[in-house]
Amino acid sequence: MYQTIFYKFQKILAKLTNVRKSKITINTYFQEDLGMNEDDLVNLSFLIEREFDIIMPENILYEFNTVGEIVGFIEQEIGR
Repeated sequence: MYQTIFYKFQKILAKLTNVRKSKITINTYFQEDLGMNEDDLVNLSFLIEREFDIIMPENILYEFNTVGEIVGFIEQEIGR
């Protein structure tokens, strides 16, 4: 399931940041590698909720630094 979530999430990030999917890995950092700011994180939270049908706690994205961390979180939430 982790890989499936990663591929969907990778597609979301590529659209949001205009970074090629092939450049986004589980070790990609949101701010340092993708240049995301607070507005981008708010949009990302909304897109995650819509794509994966989960509720993202407010400001949860500020607790994560990498793509892999959020993919793990999404996987955990889907499994509930």
